[in-house]
Amino acid sequence: MTKTPTNQAEPRVDGSAEGEVDRIIEERFFAGREHGVFVDVGAARPDYLSVSARFRARGWEVLAIEPNPAYRPHYERRGIEMLEYACGQRDEDNVAFSVVDSHGTAYGAGAVTFESWSSLGIKDNYAALKKDLDVSKINVKVRRLDTIMKLHAPHVAHIDVVSLDVEGWELEALSGLDFDRYTPSVLVVENLFGDAGYRAFMKQRNYVLWSVIYPNDVYVRSTLLGPVETLVASLKVALSAACDRVRQIRRTFTRSSPTSPSQENK
Repeated sequence: MTKTPTNQAEPRVDGSAEGEVDRIIEERFFAGREHGVFVDVGAARPDYLSVSARFRARGWEVLAIEPNPAYRPHYERRGIEMLEYACGQRDEDNVAFSVVDSHGTAYGAGAVTFESWSSLGIKDNYAALKKDLDVSKINVKVRRLDTIMKLHAPHVAHIDVVSLDVEGWELEALSGLDFDRYTPSVLVVENLFGDAGYRAFMKQRNYVLWSVIYPNDVYVRSTLLGPVETLVASLKVALSAACDRVRQIRRTFTRSSPTSPSQENK
């Protein structure tokens, strides 16, 4: 059974997302927009390190998708709906989900509970970041993003932003979304290890890697960018690839705390 976090101070929402990716994409693509649709996959808490909180505060419709029931009280006391699913390539019930307890490790304006490593299965590259994880198991419902959208937001024809933070299961979750139907404008995809497969997947769907705001890749639908900005983005990607290589070399020689706040310090 999961352990529900208790007696923790509520951190501020402003500037809560890692690298201020929420502020950056809002100012560039959605400045002044009072309405929009944001799909937050692996939403965790609505008030801590949340990419969608800034947009919710501005009146956007936010679909917060999170399989861990320990987070539900945080949503209920704010009158916000939490859609209790994990996301994958197909719809399944009673699927094992690993819950990792970080025991309130302090980070930023709050404390890490179950955000780091919790997933449909701890992948090898994540497991290598820290030994002796405190893992328990629960059963969850897995749904395609298409299924969730049809059931909970049948009125939505276009998604403005998709954010995914599912500890290495991002491509599986994205494989359950019909890009042609929902044409998301911007995607914030955690890519902790700079996996080129993520970038190839998105390129095949006509998205440009606009920026890397570690640990996230920010992808933008190619039709929304002009040729100059696309060129600048490609140069930024080349620089980020070099930075990723440096991180990989550093990880080869040290297996201490994870580099990303989205892991042990998230």
